[in-house]
Amino acid sequence: MTELTTPKDHKILVPVDFSESSHNAMQYAIAMAKLFDNEIVLLYALNEKRFASILTGSDTKQLIKEGIKSKLDESRDMILKMWPEARVALEVREGKPYKVVEKLTEQENVDLVVMGTNGESGIEKFIGSTTRRVMSSSHVPVVAVKRGKMDPTFENIVMPIDLTKTTKQKVNWAIKLAKKFNSTIHVISEVEKDVFLKNKLDKNLKQIEGILEENGIKFITKLLDDKRYPDHIGKDTTKYADEVGADLIIIMTQQEGSGLSQVFIGNYAEQIVAGADQTPVMSINPRKTTRFEGSEGFY
Repeated sequence: MTELTTPKDHKILVPVDFSESSHNAMQYAIAMAKLFDNEIVLLYALNEKRFASILTGSDTKQLIKEGIKSKLDESRDMILKMWPEARVALEVREGKPYKVVEKLTEQENVDLVVMGTNGESGIEKFIGSTTRRVMSSSHVPVVAVKRGKMDPTFENIVMPIDLTKTTKQKVNWAIKLAKKFNSTIHVISEVEKDVFLKNKLDKNLKQIEGILEENGIKFITKLLDDKRYPDHIGKDTTKYADEVGADLIIIMTQQEGSGLSQVFIGNYAEQIVAGADQTPVMSINPRKTTRFEGSEGFY
């Protein structure tokens, strides 16, 4: 059996802003933590620039922190009511939210970030841009959960595959989730007309199918033809996900060597995150590969 470098089982970080989408993110974190025996860390990032008009003194700041801590306590109580054995830590830190998240994942044994994508207004509104930046910079996978999505299961996982060297790095996480949730993984790609590129894509797909078979994972391979799926890969992916009732889409955030700034996650990833109606999206930033690893090994 091909050896896999499986993700560790330490902590799931949930940045919260008390919006509906961050509440939904907590539901997903609970479902995953139960199966993987993770600790859940609830984080609120206090951005001083955003509250500059009301943070006029240390007493005011302390009152705000106490109010946030009280709401975090309520969230922890909610989790413990649903799952009495849960291990839940609370963090209130100051700074730009995406930088706070990045620093905390590096300091703690965080293996996964689960967060909402779209707060509604006021204090909740910043979560969308924060999620986008976290997806760009995080060295651990990020699951973006939409507002209104409250069914934390992964029966059908859609995993688009392309010709880049890093596209197969998402397979470990797909297998990890599929084993726990008894998922079916939908391996999809666009039909490639160029013979050379078609052969290269076929090789990628066969290798992935072999890995899934060795691990006893149910899977379906689907090539998206231009007639039924005439748009770009991002829109075609979300269309297929809607058709099969996908519970999760797993993507890489950037094409290798794209040179994009870290505050952007790449057109393809943005298209999927924005277009995937209510389907959560797991994004994984690619690791650098060597020529040997990219061509011969699974990394």
